[in-house]
Amino acid sequence: MHQEISPQIDFDLSNETPEEYDIKQQSVIVNLFGGRKPVCLHFPTAVRTKIFDLKQIIFNRLLIDPEEQQYYTIAGKWLSDSIQVFDSDDVEFVTLNLKLRLFGGKGGFGSMLRAQGGKMASQKTTNFEACRDLNGRRLRTVNEAKRLADLLEQEPERKRARKEKLLKKIEEGMVEQPTKKIRFDDTEYLKASEEMKEKVHDAVCEAMSKKSNSNASSSSAVSNSKALSLWDVVESGSDSSEDDASDVDSGD
Repeated sequence: MHQEISPQIDFDLSNETPEEYDIKQQSVIVNLFGGRKPVCLHFPTAVRTKIFDLKQIIFNRLLIDPEEQQYYTIAGKWLSDSIQVFDSDDVEFVTLNLKLRLFGGKGGFGSMLRAQGGKMASQKTTNFEACRDLNGRRLRTVNEAKRLADLLEQEPERKRARKEKLLKKIEEGMVEQPTKKIRFDDTEYLKASEEMKEKVHDAVCEAMSKKSNSNASSSSAVSNSKALSLWDVVESGSDSSEDDASDVDSGD
């Protein structure tokens, strides 16, 4: 909402008579923003001009909303609408700065800068590569060009060193490496392995002896069975021959 504009105060004395030029005047120089030229306003001494009246005049001339106008002294003091432009009648002219109202934020940025000001001042930098030399070139670019020239100059030496290193590795790889003798000092493991070998040897011997005994008993049983079978055949053969002989005799 805009403030109500008071009736325009006309201080133009161009139509006044020569006798009225003797009226004492007071002047206000308003420094504008954005590169605009300052505005000079004249007021009679008898008129008690306030900042609010000054805003209305600037609105009529430059169409700047009075609510957006902010007036400050040269020292930076803010002036409210109720403050008079001239402190006394003896003041001939006053210089004011006109600024527009800006939307504020959260705040605290100024205190943060003040808090970090001491820290930034204590940390002295040693990096000046962003500076420029007398030719206008940045020191960073000059240093990079020097480093690149040094690398190009040392490139043959690096190639030769890489080649020698590769040949040395090839020669080392072709040499037969001596066999390494490893001494095993774990006596407990050696003792346990010897005991295990003896147990295995005893178990194998015992198994072999049992097998040989079983084979011997089986072979004797087979021989006995063969003998009995042959004896039975012989006996059965003799009985049949005797029966045949008896049959022949009876026939006769």
